Amino acid sequence: MYFLSVNITFTTVIKFLSFDEVRVFSFSDLSIRCPNGRQALHSFDVTTLSFSVQCSTPGQSCRERMGLCNEHHVCCPRTLKMSSKPYLYDRASNLKFVRIGNDYKDFYRLFEIDLLMNSKRSYDYHSRWLFFDETLIDLFEMPKARFWLPIIQCLQNHGLSYAFVPNNATSVTSNVSAMTILTRKNDSLDSMYICYMATRKEHRRQGLATQLLQHIVRRSLNERENGLQYITLHVNTMNTAALELYERCGWRCERFLPGHLNYDPHHSTNHAYLLKLRLTGVRNITGLCRDRYAVDIEPSDDEQSVRNCNRQPIY
Repeated sequence: MYFLSVNITFTTVIKFLSFDEVRVFSFSDLSIRCPNGRQALHSFDVTTLSFSVQCSTPGQSCRERMGLCNEHHVCCPRTLKMSSKPYLYDRASNLKFVRIGNDYKDFYRLFEIDLLMNSKRSYDYHSRWLFFDETLIDLFEMPKARFWLPIIQCLQNHGLSYAFVPNNATSVTSNVSAMTILTRKNDSLDSMYICYMATRKEHRRQGLATQLLQHIVRRSLNERENGLQYITLHVNTMNTAALELYERCGWRCERFLPGHLNYDPHHSTNHAYLLKLRLTGVRNITGLCRDRYAVDIEPSDDEQSVRNCNRQPIY
């Protein structure tokens, strides 16, 4: 099964103005793939206001040693390989993968993905957002979707991301099994918001979504002293698999939002439900999603789900 909290499609275009002309470049034009499956590294020429993935000498380092020039004169990032280190640093996307806890089922490794700052080149952020964009496209199996702007809005606003990767993976960045992206919204300081959660098709029904939700709840409970009281998300009204999972884990529908989501090829509607988990009701994190009594549900929350969303919650 797959889980989608927000589904908004954007085409990302940058416009450069130079006196009497406007040049338009689409990031999709830069989607040149390397033999290791990764996006080719680009550089920006300020004299021509253009991006390029080309490099000069095959076999030599390119893009300030972040990549290697291949036989087609394309600058390719080096593969970020799995290791036993507590953290991995991907120089190409300026992301740091911090290992969390023990391997799940002795097979899946959980990482928190840290967004590192790079004040030298503002366009380096492109590689960072592209990693999340392409990973979600992969996990959701939506090749024409563009998650670019929603990802930026989510992660730049006190954003967090967690990902599972098989511990036998040859490349961390190309083999994400499940990922979630969440944020603390400026307009809702008492709530953690799950922007996205997705599991790759061949890794579904392994409990990865449950593990991610447990970790999110554990992280949120640690922040209760900062005023955090809820974890919220939006989900398509036709996504019954996701709805039932969240309800089993203690979330309850608070509001029906007609036309809230953009087109999703997996569903025949773009209507959404707003779901909320009260952190005060959490009694047993490890039993979350498995034990009915892991979360105390207020009777009023069940009544509100029926009244506002016409949903009888699943236990």
